[in-house]
Amino acid sequence: MKLKTLLMAGMITSSTLLANEFIDYKTLTTKMVAENKKAGNYATTKEVKEAIASKDWIVADVRTKEEWSAGRIKGTVRIGRQAPEKALANYALDDEDNFVKQNLIVICNTARRASIEAEIFRQMGFKNVKVYEFYTWVDSCNPITTNYSSKSDKKGTKNKFGQVKAAHCYK
Repeated sequence: MKLKTLLMAGMITSSTLLANEFIDYKTLTTKMVAENKKAGNYATTKEVKEAIASKDWIVADVRTKEEWSAGRIKGTVRIGRQAPEKALANYALDDEDNFVKQNLIVICNTARRASIEAEIFRQMGFKNVKVYEFYTWVDSCNPITTNYSSKSDKKGTKNKFGQVKAAHCYK
């Protein structure tokens, strides 16, 4: 009984000590986004456009499948967050596991998730890793591609169907 009580007390004490070191998601990612900006690792819209057109860059979207379906930047690849290193290997490595593309821009809605993934990709050996905020693309009146069909949405726009812009861009 004493041993059980002692073990329980030890677990409570150690968990309390560890809890003092815990950093919540918002605090951590806010710090990481700021560090990326300070280090020059926060991509501009121009850099994203150039990267999409380049053969030396991968523009990888780490948002959920639902976010990706609702709207994405044409020319990006969705790698998700479940096993991003495996998904990126399809685009970045040749058959002998040598890098063919060492430059990467990681996208998510607010650059928070992208900042976490970017750190992992840097550790994997990518030479140049930047982050970008999907909302900046949308707010700058750049078109996005959707998975919606003309059967579901007959309103459309003057753009090709599947390519849309934010509503404020048409005013």
